[in-house]
Amino acid sequence: MKGNTVMKIYRIILSAAIAGTMIFQTSAMAWEAHKQDLTQVDVVIDEGVELSENVPSDWAKSEIDLAVDAGLVPNLTGSPKYQDTINREQFAELVSNMLEKVLNTQIESAPTGTFTDTTNIAVLKAYKYGVVNGVGDNLFAPTDTTNREQIAAMVFRATEVIKENTGKDLTPAMGSIEKFADKSDISDWAVQSVGELAENGIMNGTSDSTASPKDSCTVEQSILLIYRVYNSAI
Repeated sequence: MKGNTVMKIYRIILSAAIAGTMIFQTSAMAWEAHKQDLTQVDVVIDEGVELSENVPSDWAKSEIDLAVDAGLVPNLTGSPKYQDTINREQFAELVSNMLEKVLNTQIESAPTGTFTDTTNIAVLKAYKYGVVNGVGDNLFAPTDTTNREQIAAMVFRATEVIKENTGKDLTPAMGSIEKFADKSDISDWAVQSVGELAENGIMNGTSDSTASPKDSCTVEQSILLIYRVYNSAI
């Protein structure tokens, strides 16, 4: 009788151990499946962020859509995001492309050996037409960021190219920087460009009384500026 009791207890313990092992194995398998599910979700989320992270700001989207439709947004070097600060090379690409759309022709370029730090054809086209300058010593400094007064100078020169080739004057009103409280911050070489673009509604200040000439520009701000020149010219 005592032996039977011991055997029963042994069987109960053995059954519990087997059940525990099965539960553990089942839980482990469930956890592995759960981890796999989490990994798959993470991938989907990452892909979603990747696909949607380069979108224009809400305030810029409608005009940028128009610019895209007009072919004014080429693939820029470095594939910048809309909110990134634009550099000299990227702005040259925008302005050269815009000029070709307005003039309805492929514009000529300067020789490939003009600069030692870039052979970008868009830069050479903009340089050929006097829209961009080098920085000295046969350098263009393509990756240097550009600021508002530098962009104003490039855009103003582009309007002069348009006027010369089409007869359309985009800056008929005499410009002035007197309304800007920070006018002393504007470089002498940029005074005419900033004043005339502001007076003719092409490139306004950052407020009614500030030009902020040394502030940088984003890619989306630059696209909007190029679109306004294009829209006035066609």
